[in-house]
Amino acid sequence: MTDEELEDRAIIRPTLGRTLRGLFQYGHLLRNLVSKDLKLKYRGSALGFVWSLANPLLMIGVYTFAFTRIMKVETPAFVFYLVLGILAWTYFANAIAMSSGSIVDSGGLVRSVWFPRAILPFATVLFNLAQYLLTVAVFLPILMVLYDKPPAAPALAYPLVLLLQTAFMAGLALLLSVSTAFFRDVRHLVEVALAVLFWATPIVYEMSRVPERFRGWLQFSPMAPYVTAYHDIFYYRRWPDAGVWALAAGYAVVALAAGLWLMTRHEDRLTEQV
Repeated sequence: MTDEELEDRAIIRPTLGRTLRGLFQYGHLLRNLVSKDLKLKYRGSALGFVWSLANPLLMIGVYTFAFTRIMKVETPAFVFYLVLGILAWTYFANAIAMSSGSIVDSGGLVRSVWFPRAILPFATVLFNLAQYLLTVAVFLPILMVLYDKPPAAPALAYPLVLLLQTAFMAGLALLLSVSTAFFRDVRHLVEVALAVLFWATPIVYEMSRVPERFRGWLQFSPMAPYVTAYHDIFYYRRWPDAGVWALAAGYAVVALAAGLWLMTRHEDRLTEQV
């Protein structure tokens, strides 16, 4: 190897361009991490992927009983409405909770070899994305048939909404994973924030039933535009309005830009923090 091919990582200043190039150059590592996590999750389990359906199924059952039998919610096909929100929320909450510790929990790997640290939170998000897609592939067709809501033209917007949600989550994952490396209390704050955000997101209620004085605030809840878009696409079978698209895209761009900036700024200090 020539001197020109050698790099001294200690004197190289991280830049956004280097971070982005590193993600592409180490794409094989990203794929291997996601594949490894999927294999470990189901290794030695007789039911395998079925266990991933258990948590959302339990939540759906509990909330369905509480809101339809006890509180007498009058939303037609409420279970279908609920499932769309629960699945999107489970994807978000699991990915965010796991990614906040993705760098800290991989301290041995971080200290032993150099690679773009952004790969760790990205791998966590993609791992949860794979599980979400498998779960949706099971639940969505069944409920469409049960509640006579076949896909309409707006369903074509689903991949774009999912892409925006995933970009938003990737940005948050970067922000939280770096922050947790410096301040361990961030993980505990994330748990509290997720509990609050669940009720600030239109999952178990329709936004139209929220009093006007609260509706404006709830529409700006971080997950609200994505869950609203899924309801529009599959439940109401209509195109999301311009405001929903603007918030979904705005949150995705801002979160991803902020996450990449923070990672780039502190990447060279992460090794000593874990």
